Amino acid sequence: MKIFNLKTILRTVFRFLNFRNMLRLLVNGLPWRRKRVLFIFEGREYSYRETYAESKRYENFFLSIRRKLVESGKLGKKDRLSIGIYMENTPEYIFASFAAGLSNSVLFAINSGFRGETLAKIIDQAKISMLIVNGNSVEEVSRVMDDVTVIGRDDVLLVGTEEEAQKSGFKSLEKAINEAPKTPGKFRVPIDNFSPVIIIYTSGTTGLPKGVPCTHVKLVGAGAVVQGAVKLKKRDRGYISMPLFHSNAWYIGILPQLIAGGSFVLKRKFSASAFEVDMLEHGVTFLNYVGQPLHYILDALEKKYGSGEAVEKALAKHPKNRFRAAYGNGASVIDRVKLTKYLGMEHIFEIYGSTEAVITTANRPGDPIESVGAVPKSVVILDEEGKECPPGRVDENGKLTNYDEAVGEICRKVGADNLRFDGYFDNKGATNQKFRDGWYHSGDLGHIRVVKGKRYLFFNGRTDDWIRKDGENFSAENVLHYAQQIPCVDIAVAYGAPCPVADERVMVTVQLKQGACFDPDEVHEWLLKQQKEGGMDPKWMPDYIRIIDAFPVTDTQKIMVRPYKKEHFDVECHPGMVVYYRERGMDTYEKLSLEKFTALKENFKKNGRESLISRQS
Repeated sequence: MKIFNLKTILRTVFRFLNFRNMLRLLVNGLPWRRKRVLFIFEGREYSYRETYAESKRYENFFLSIRRKLVESGKLGKKDRLSIGIYMENTPEYIFASFAAGLSNSVLFAINSGFRGETLAKIIDQAKISMLIVNGNSVEEVSRVMDDVTVIGRDDVLLVGTEEEAQKSGFKSLEKAINEAPKTPGKFRVPIDNFSPVIIIYTSGTTGLPKGVPCTHVKLVGAGAVVQGAVKLKKRDRGYISMPLFHSNAWYIGILPQLIAGGSFVLKRKFSASAFEVDMLEHGVTFLNYVGQPLHYILDALEKKYGSGEAVEKALAKHPKNRFRAAYGNGASVIDRVKLTKYLGMEHIFEIYGSTEAVITTANRPGDPIESVGAVPKSVVILDEEGKECPPGRVDENGKLTNYDEAVGEICRKVGADNLRFDGYFDNKGATNQKFRDGWYHSGDLGHIRVVKGKRYLFFNGRTDDWIRKDGENFSAENVLHYAQQIPCVDIAVAYGAPCPVADERVMVTVQLKQGACFDPDEVHEWLLKQQKEGGMDPKWMPDYIRIIDAFPVTDTQKIMVRPYKKEHFDVECHPGMVVYYRERGMDTYEKLSLEKFTALKENFKKNGRESLISRQS
């Protein structure tokens, strides 16, 4: 007798549970929704009906392309169409994404920070048949086309006028859609609800970012989880300033609103100063966030009104303020307390999660505020030998007293019924690295505390091989690739350093070439050039550069990164340390003085993150 696991049951008995049917029912199938606003972009409202109609136009275009490729023998009869999109947030991004679900195509949401060689390799790995761009990204695509093999210039479609498309040397997306012949649905491949709709990129352990499949089931499930936790209803309005190539925008921003019948404001890009005006003008009730932007919002409000008390007085009971909840990750406790108080909110759901979504938690009302929520017994903390760590213990001040034994890698026991993540797109090596010995390895550090009989997860940062900045994870290898090529550098290591606001900063320690000198202006200029011409993501640019005479090595000639990560940029405890730093708005690196470090410590203390800098000192 054949035994069916849960995945097989969902794939067969519940095969109707997919993103296409979700759109057909929730966007178009409920008559009372059709006239309601689904999203607002730069002052224009898009109804559920209009959004669905536009998405159907895109669907027909995608099916017409697939039909042509199948009939010409360039695509197999059972192969799905692969589409790339590389641009900032616009309505067209929404239409293309929905159309991917409707046509059962695969949309590769390429991070707009990818450039040069990285961008070209991602396009080729995805084996896309077309690439959608806009004025913000077209120049970079044009620059790498000679290195791309899977598509030509005729396969690149520009969002914009036909005149703009002709000027760019690419085709007009709107013209292509209008000229597409009517194509019947029989050219759509049957849906396997465990197949991907959107591929979203996360860090790569060997330099190339990894594609995480967001399947039909995962998209529907993620939206339902968030909608249920926040209790979103049709009167709720979200605020999406996270880029649409980020899972946060989909799992937490768009999908929960679709299920609730609500709406959202779509921003082309994040602006801290615009949040207050948008929130009041559009009646925003809900925000999906990552820590750094949330801090910038607070900072902008405090600067405008002069103090936290003045912010609260002006906004907490403002007649137009409907803001009630936020859901995201990376925000400090102090920032969460501030925002809740300033805006008179109900709760901020601080979560632990990733694009892979194998381990997800959320701090719910009543949970210890420093935690990221309760976890089941399948989520454990493993030490470097693969043994389970004991729970954390705290003193009367709430400080963790057994850090060394309690903190380890956050892992989850997985089996055949893992519904959330089967592996990375076309990257078996990275998949095997994540799934080892029956465990999913997150690459994150944390500990468990037992509070009133419940197991709560506390996040402690990234492991040495990973860096998390501005809500995005990437491999230290990405940073190292460029640090090693700085003209004056002989050897380098890269790692995450403490950040006073959220997540981490990027730091490198370098050994200079014999006879070379470190010129901060030249190094800064060289790194900026790599962003423009060399494929370097702006997030990979070092915030701190430490200079040493020579790296000590182990008996096996390995450089140990952890000591440098532990010492980070602490010039107070290590007076002989030579560190250069940069901050927002600086056009060079400056030497980190003791006075500047002292000011930094105060900033950590102000944001309730002093343990990150003092513990590692």
